[in-house]
Parts: sequence; structure tokens; C-alpha cells
Amino acid sequence: MRDEARLTAVFVESAAAMGGVQFSTLYLLQHLNKAVWDAVVVCPAEGDLSEACRLSGINLHILGLPRIWSTSFRIGPSAVRMPNPVAWLWNMGAMLVAARRLGRFLKQKEPHLVVTKGLFPHFYGGLAAYSLDIPCVWHVQDFISERFGKIYQRLFSQVARWLPDHLIVDGATIARQLHHSLHDRISIIHNGVDTSVFRPDINGEDVRREFGIPSNALVIGHVGRMTPWKGQHYLLQAFARIAAEVENVYLLLVGAPVFDSDAYQRDLVQRTSKLGLSNRVKFAGYRHDMPFVLAAMDVFAFSSVEKDTSPLALLSAMSSGLPIVAFDIEGVRELFPAGEQFLVPSGNVDELAQSITILLSDAEMRLRMGSLARKRAETDFDVDKFVSRVEQAFLKACHSPLSDQTPSEIQDQILQA
Repeated sequence: MRDEARLTAVFVESAAAMGGVQFSTLYLLQHLNKAVWDAVVVCPAEGDLSEACRLSGINLHILGLPRIWSTSFRIGPSAVRMPNPVAWLWNMGAMLVAARRLGRFLKQKEPHLVVTKGLFPHFYGGLAAYSLDIPCVWHVQDFISERFGKIYQRLFSQVARWLPDHLIVDGATIARQLHHSLHDRISIIHNGVDTSVFRPDINGEDVRREFGIPSNALVIGHVGRMTPWKGQHYLLQAFARIAAEVENVYLLLVGAPVFDSDAYQRDLVQRTSKLGLSNRVKFAGYRHDMPFVLAAMDVFAFSSVEKDTSPLALLSAMSSGLPIVAFDIEGVRELFPAGEQFLVPSGNVDELAQSITILLSDAEMRLRMGSLARKRAETDFDVDKFVSRVEQAFLKACHSPLSDQTPSEIQDQILQA
């Protein structure tokens, strides 16, 4: 039974491994107003997310789900993707099984709100909430695939008219993908990071020593899942050109495959060896000490070539006071005023290398751009502001009388109760 003094919210997660969506969930739940919310995370399996929830004292339920298959497959030497109708049928059955399992848990928990995170949870979580007449919010943090004549977008928009009461999207790019009839039920809320944790005054020397990077070296850094659309291969090509001109410069690549095979990462390591740069390119893997890792960097290069919207790695680098060089994709462009950081055409290795080289050669420019990035993070992307915006969307979705009050008014009412 639910706690009548608070609003119970069940968060239905898509994966147990820690990616950007999962970190966003964790940050949100760590900062939710505990006097208002009784939060529970539904996780599909044990993993890093469930462990992090337990360490943070967040209520957890392991649901256990049928396996989901990829809805497309690659054929031919050009690796053209084609729809997989067998997977569609399998996944539809798996969705019904998952909705039934989640529905049993929701009947027991009796929440005021269900929040879904990830494509599959949007569908089965939304279906379970709808069948029980529980308000549902889809927190959409992934670009919707435009393959196969935008069939995924059309299907997503059609289902979104029916299942969720409200949608939160973490970038205007995603909002524009959805049908105009949904726009009055969409809140655009960029992700947030804890600016008191990711700070410019942290010392990264221990991380440099760990990887054999001299204190006086210049370090180009990247943080992200090891997968082709994150574009690490473009950054590696750019670094090869930079290293030929700039002495004592290193590239620190942080991240792991997470949801993919390690084939792409192995290819990057092989390319690094062929370029003769194994001693200057450091593969750090998945790290739990990200504030210190970012502190070891001088320039942050963000090389995603598609679909990233308010990525936490980029926001964390901004909060850490790092100057940014990024590919000019829409989800990144909306985070910066024009000219504040270096944005270069997506996939353009020459301009990526040139912009990074300019920053490496000018310490004053790095300091100035890093200060602007830090100020932007504090003003627009601090986790407390992110949580406050999300809470207001939650309160409206579950028709709480608190939805018309400011966070300070809510706090005053709680203290007086």
C-alpha cells in the first residue's frame, strides 16, 4: 500500500547497465524532494543501476523481463539495415508479458504516477499504467530512429496519443520529431548535473599519474559509450593530425561499450596501434570517479555525429569548466549560444583537428571558454533546477494541487503540515 502522506512514483527503467539515461534517473531520484515523493525504481535485472540505487537508499524492484530482439538486421557488404518482422512479432508478445508483470506490481504498490524511461518501457509501462488508470509520464531521452521512412516516429507518435498523460523530452530535437497534436502535452527539460560535484577546482593529477600522463602535458578528453555514433573514430583521426604537430599532447578516451559488443572498441585500439599512438592514446574504460577524470583534461571533445540531446557527459564537462569542441548536431547546438564554444560540421575531421589545435595553443582562450561553459552549467543545467522542472511536470500529470505552487511554496506547505 502507498504512503498517503507522499506521492508514490514508480520509475520503469530500460536497462540495468549505466548509460546516460540511467545516470539521469539516478541524479533525479537522489535529488527529489523526499517529503513529497516516495520513489521506486523498477529495473529489468540486477546491474550497476540496481547497485547504485541501493547505495543511494532508493527503493528498488527487480521485474525480470523477456528478451527483446533488434527490430532490424544488417545485410550485404554495405551493412544495409532491413526491418525484422519476426522480431516485431516476438517483441509484441514480450511487451504484453512485461505489461502483465508490471501491472501486478503496480496493483500492489498503488502509485500516484508511473514514469517510463526507454522505448520498450514506454510501451509496456504505459500499457500497464493505462490499464490501471494510473497517470503516466514518458521521459523520452533518446532520438527516435528515422529509418524505414520514419515508421518508428509515426508509430511512436500514434501510441503517445493514447498511453501517456504527459511527455518530458530532453531536447527540442526530440519534440520536433513528434506529431504536432502532442505538443501541448510535451515539456522540454534538458538534463542536469550536480555543479557542486563537477567543479573546476578539482585536482586530476592522480588520474594523470595512473595513465602515465605528465603533469605538463596537454590532454584532450572524451567521455561516452564506445559505439560508432559517438564518433570516437573521428576524434582518433583528428588526434593523429594534432599529435603530428603538437608535442606532449595526449588523448584520454573514457567509456565502455555498455549495450553493444566490444568490436568497435577493439577496432579503435587496433587503429591506434597502426597509427603508432598507443603511448599517447589512453583507453580508460568505465570510471566511477568522473569529476577527477574530467579534471585531468584540458579540452573536452564531443564527437557524436547524431541524435545526442543534452548529453550528461557534455554537461558534466561544462560544469567542470572545460572548453568544448563538438560536432554541430542539433541536440548539442541548442545548449550553447552561437560562438560560445567551438561547434564544427559533423564528421569533419579537418575542422575538428583545427579547432582543438587552436585551443591547445592558447591557454587564455581555454580559460575563458571554460569559464563560459561553467557559467552556462550553473545557470541552465544545475541538477536542482532540472529536478524542480521535472517535479512540476510530474505534479501536473498526477493532478496534484501542488502543481500550481512554486518549489518554495511547496516546501513551506510541507513544513507547516
